[in-house]
Amino acid sequence: MTQERFFQIIDDPDLLRRITYEELKTLALAYPYAHNLRCLLALKARQVDHPDAARNLATAAAYSLDRTKLFLLVAPQVIVPQQVLAAEEVLELKPIETVKRELEALAPVAREERTFEPPIEAEASTAPESVAQPTFEANFVTQTIETPAPVVRQAFSEWISHFQPPVLEARLRPTPPSPVAAKEKIEESPKLTGIAQQLAERSVAENQDVISETLAKLYAKQGYRDKSAQMYARLALLFPEKSAYFAAEIDKLKK
Repeated sequence: MTQERFFQIIDDPDLLRRITYEELKTLALAYPYAHNLRCLLALKARQVDHPDAARNLATAAAYSLDRTKLFLLVAPQVIVPQQVLAAEEVLELKPIETVKRELEALAPVAREERTFEPPIEAEASTAPESVAQPTFEANFVTQTIETPAPVVRQAFSEWISHFQPPVLEARLRPTPPSPVAAKEKIEESPKLTGIAQQLAERSVAENQDVISETLAKLYAKQGYRDKSAQMYARLALLFPEKSAYFAAEIDKLKK
């Protein structure tokens, strides 16, 4: 998986359908502390109904830095319907005077006929013409909107309690030795050294046939100059070509 493809999957988890569960599992094993990979592996396991889906989800919850985001990704998304208010029709009621003027403007105007007869005064009718007031009837269509039953959402604290992170066993630290035991051990070490030296001397004393230049130098360091000189003398007899060297060492010991 390339870096660009990994970033695309993190930005849009729906792209998980293009990658296999085994590939994500391999990445999670290679980078066990990457919480993003743990979260993507849990989502992929739920998509393919993998048997380890519950265990992957518990592991992702344990490694997650923000469990609220994990809850939003894993919890089923419920579409909550919203109530849509229908637009109400508003009827404007005009004053009667305005309606009269509009009706008079629409009525046809009768032509006046001129006559040569003297006009006859007619009694002016004081009664105003009754104009039928138009009746406005509004038919309102009532639309019944069914309100869906409220969806009961599970609380985050109750949901997260179902997942138990893996319990890490505390390692037992070794108990440091007590000061008294350490002191006794220090006091015993010179005794052991002395015993070892005595055993070495006894072994050499028992094996007089052992001859070596190293043993002669060891005698000289321990203060046994006579034994060292005797050892060099025996070495000079065994190795005549180095007799001058051994004689010089014997002179050093005598000084």
